[in-house]
Amino acid sequence: MKNILILMSSVFITSCASIGAIIDGGKDLTTSVIDSTVKTAGNITNAALEDVAAVVETVADSTEGIVDNVVEEIDEQTNELQDTEKEEEQQK
Repeated sequence: MKNILILMSSVFITSCASIGAIIDGGKDLTTSVIDSTVKTAGNITNAALEDVAAVVETVADSTEGIVDNVVEEIDEQTNELQDTEKEEEQQK
């Protein structure tokens, strides 16, 4: 009976060590997967934001040029209207 208890104790102790190793391995694997996933998601997000920023910058530059042209055109047209109004007043 004593031999059986000693044998069972040694099996129990080694199986606890094996279970502990499995748990530690599972923790390492899980944390590695989570870490890699978060890093990858962060890199993708940064790349997407940089692309969006580049597109927005391009659109802003293009829009700025259009707005400048419109402002100049409106300024010229209003100057012409003001000049004709002054000429009409001077003729009266």
